[in-house]
Amino acid sequence: MSTLYKKKMQTIDLTCTTKGNSSYLLKITVSHNEKGIIYKVTSVLFAHGWDIEEAVAETVDGFLVKDVFIIRNLQGSKMTEHDLHQIKAELNSLFYEGMSVIDYLEKSGKDVNSYKQPFNSTVNLFNPPSIDSTVLDIRTLDRPGLLYEISQVLYLMNVDIISFTAKTERKEIRDSFLLCTPDRERLTEDECATLKKKLLGVLS
Repeated sequence: MSTLYKKKMQTIDLTCTTKGNSSYLLKITVSHNEKGIIYKVTSVLFAHGWDIEEAVAETVDGFLVKDVFIIRNLQGSKMTEHDLHQIKAELNSLFYEGMSVIDYLEKSGKDVNSYKQPFNSTVNLFNPPSIDSTVLDIRTLDRPGLLYEISQVLYLMNVDIISFTAKTERKEIRDSFLLCTPDRERLTEDECATLKKKLLGVLS
């Protein structure tokens, strides 16, 4: 594995290494947590044609955010230093220059709706007694922009992502999230019901 790029970007560290099988390990560390980090990162990866095969994200001590993505280009292209500089610049625009994700994707010309196919998706939310957060479990057909759409719904509903993992097998994906409110509380039954309805709306 060789490091392609590592650059301090204000409060963001971005590192990408090859995995030797046409996939790449992309690590993004944000030193100060803020609303919509996953929403913004997944929008940029989608715009650049990178499929997320696996992902793990977590917040440490409520401030430091660590995201690890295993990504593969949908066209089989390699990750170049130019690509990484572009990703860096566009993340910088979304984090620090006031550009909205909607405007960004409109400018990129990418449309998630063009990749949708009918599928019987399942969405489950529950509050286990052993942890102080809400679990969201999604099973659906894998497609470009999927994590972006899920994170957009959570962002618009003002739900924080504590951590998540994504796993793809045989074109189907299982995403598992730990969620909470901005006050670090678990979601209520009504909030879970509303969130489930909205997620099924974008997954169908």
